Amino acid sequence: MIGKLFRRTAPDPTPQPAALPRRILRLPAMPSAIYAIGDVHGRTDLYDAMIEKIVEDGRAFAGTKLIVLLGDIVDRTTGSAGMIDRAMAPAPAGFQRVTLCGNHEDMMLKFIDEPGENKSWLDFGGTETLLSYGLKPSEEGRFDQSVARLSQMMQAAIPEDHQNFLAQLPVGLVVGNYRFAHAFYDLAKPMEQQIPRNLMWGRPTDVEAHAGPEILIHGHVITETPYVGRNRINVDTGAYTGAPLTAVRITADQQDPSILQVR
Repeated sequence: MIGKLFRRTAPDPTPQPAALPRRILRLPAMPSAIYAIGDVHGRTDLYDAMIEKIVEDGRAFAGTKLIVLLGDIVDRTTGSAGMIDRAMAPAPAGFQRVTLCGNHEDMMLKFIDEPGENKSWLDFGGTETLLSYGLKPSEEGRFDQSVARLSQMMQAAIPEDHQNFLAQLPVGLVVGNYRFAHAFYDLAKPMEQQIPRNLMWGRPTDVEAHAGPEILIHGHVITETPYVGRNRINVDTGAYTGAPLTAVRITADQQDPSILQVR
């Protein structure tokens, strides 16, 4: 749920498929706290535990707080459908929530639109996502049905509201000097000049030459421990592999970010 915290969006300056509006959101003012959660990849158990931890931690902050899911909430595990349900549900009391589009949501949408052209998604966690919707693979354990049959199966199994939710996900969020994206954000350029594909698929380390005050908060690249550098923070610690799920909390009056983890 986005609500009134968000004032405006920036459309993608390049043509995109109609199924995926490429938006960047901007917050006109810093909320009392922002909690950015790394790549969940269907680990609803860890996500539920993290939300409990965030709600408890958030009691120390008055006013509305914001939860940001940094993308890649689907794929890799069979909890993907359940994770979309959670992302679509109302945020906890006192919080708002925004989910950003990661490269795995991008691949999933492309597969739904054109399964014949995007079957490689199945080898990068898509198989587990289809299983999470109750779809049945062939006797060999693969989704190697015809394109027409796969399309028919998906349209019957994946709820329309899930498809619409994924299709409308923004790719970035701007709050003060913070830039939230799944993978990358060109810190030297305004939001109107960002390339949406790069925000989902780019290299986070490319921001490290930036000398300004802007800070990218991202996931996408697994690190054993959270990375907190001068101009980027990475909170993808590989939750789907059995590692912890990580989040970072930032506040307007706090110089150093705080890391939260659940196992």
